[in-house]
Amino acid sequence: MTNPKLRVVPGSIDEGKRFPDFFCIGPQRTGSTWLHASLVRHPEILMHRDKETFFFSTIGQTSSPRYKYSLLEDYLASFNDTVAELFLKNYHALRRCGCFYNPKIVGESTASYCLLEPDVLEDLRILNPDLKIIMLLRDPVERAWSHANKDLVRDTGNPASESQFIEFFSCPDQLARADYFSIMERWKKILKPGHILLSPSTRIETDPAGLVTDVLRFLGVDLLRPASARHLVSRQNPTSGGNIPSNLRSALEEILGERLDSFHALRKKVGPLLVI
Repeated sequence: MTNPKLRVVPGSIDEGKRFPDFFCIGPQRTGSTWLHASLVRHPEILMHRDKETFFFSTIGQTSSPRYKYSLLEDYLASFNDTVAELFLKNYHALRRCGCFYNPKIVGESTASYCLLEPDVLEDLRILNPDLKIIMLLRDPVERAWSHANKDLVRDTGNPASESQFIEFFSCPDQLARADYFSIMERWKKILKPGHILLSPSTRIETDPAGLVTDVLRFLGVDLLRPASARHLVSRQNPTSGGNIPSNLRSALEEILGERLDSFHALRKKVGPLLVI
């Protein structure tokens, strides 16, 4: 791998070592934090200690506050468990599942990966031709409202005006996050058939155990005794925006336009689960 965009030093790493076998790609506010909390408890899965690394979405963006790793080998090395982490993971695996911590696959959950550029996606195909992705589908209106409340209200500690919400909804990045079909089509170009799992985020509330079971089957790990049942019904990374005001809902539906129609068509095709 010699792509200068990734700044890989030829021969300096064992390419693919500790490279993720799968990504949870979001988009934001679709349940990726909940999914990470579910998978990190499985003794056969090594999830990155950070819920999001942002590595592939911040390549070359040294001024970004989310920029962490300048080299691919630094990113790969960051998956390694420390001695203390190994001790704790074995303890919890024995206590929760009755077995030792023995990771067979590696995963990461960075929601912004849904918008990776085609050249970065091609890099991923080269780095791991067997890569899998998981994408949860949430109604674009509800997703955008939740995302706006997180970024504009919860993270700032201040109320937001109607015009601020409208501006947020109209941002090109937000419109791209609403276009699930286009996200899926971009990823399909670099993944093998059967390596994309789609499922509605509503299952987090209606069938959390079933959703986790489907994901584990997709990833090819053992369906062990549940590591924890409490987290399945716990809210992760919540916002408190409440219901969408009717005027903002109408405005958002108009802004999303065909993207909303495309979502409903895709959602109908997916049903409770679709692997493509």
